[in-house]
Order: sequence, then C-alpha cells, then structure tokens
Amino acid sequence: MSQQADTSDGALELRPLAPGRAERRGLWLSVRLPFMFVLVIVIAIVGAILSLRSPVQVAVLSDSLLTVLVLLPLVMCMFPLVILCLVLVVLLNRWQPKSRSPLRRLEAWTALLEQNVEGWLYNVDERVLNWAVRLAPLRELLTTFDPPAVESSEEGSE
Repeated sequence: MSQQADTSDGALELRPLAPGRAERRGLWLSVRLPFMFVLVIVIAIVGAILSLRSPVQVAVLSDSLLTVLVLLPLVMCMFPLVILCLVLVVLLNRWQPKSRSPLRRLEAWTALLEQNVEGWLYNVDERVLNWAVRLAPLRELLTTFDPPAVESSEEGSE
C-alpha cells in the first residue's frame, strides 16, 4: 500500500497544472505573496516601535528604516543615470581636442565682430554729440515759455 501511495504522489508531481490552477498560482506568486510580505514587515515595524521605550531608540530605528526602505532603492534607481553621466564625461574628454580649432575660429570671429560693433557705437556716439552741440541754442528756446523756477530758501525753514 505504501508503494501505491508513492506512485500516486509521483504521478501528481509529473502531471501538468490545470489552467485555472496555474493562473491562481501566478496570482499568488505575483500579487498576494509580495503583499503579505510587505504587510508582515509593516506589522514588525509597528511592533518594534511600540516596544521601544526611549525616543532615541525610535530615532535610530526610523533612521535605519529610512536608509533601507527609501535611500537604498533611490541609489539603485539613480545608478544607471550616474553611469550615463560618467560615460558622457569620458566622451566629452575625447571630443575636447577635436573641438578646439572650431572654437578658436569662433572666438576670433566674435572678437572681430566685437571690434566692428565698438566702431559702429563710437560713430553713433560722435554723431549724437555733434548734434547735441549744434542743437544747444534751441534748448534755450524750448524753455522760454516755461514758468519761472521757484527758488527754495533754506533760511525760512528755521
């Protein structure tokens, strides 16, 4: 009889799972098991916090949990970005000698453009000053009809 039980157990293990049973097992492994795992962790954390007596112990526990539950996953998620930045820095160091001569040409072109603009501004400044000198007598005519300025006396304020 024990042989029959052994053979029947072996036959059950070799038999493929039924489609409904496979779906339930997948649901159990992908949803319910992680949920129960997190639930057990939360209950353990709440129990540990309630069992601690001093605020220092609670602070140490909260700091360690923050590190484990928040900061370590954050570092793991940021790792590919850090690697990408390092690769970009290495590539920029390779490209820097190749970009030196175009940058020198751009620098020379902007210096030439700066000299041209300064020359144009100097000409504009000269012309404005010449016109200001020529129109100075008209300024007196423009103020002819203005009311006389009231002179403020500091002696009356004593």
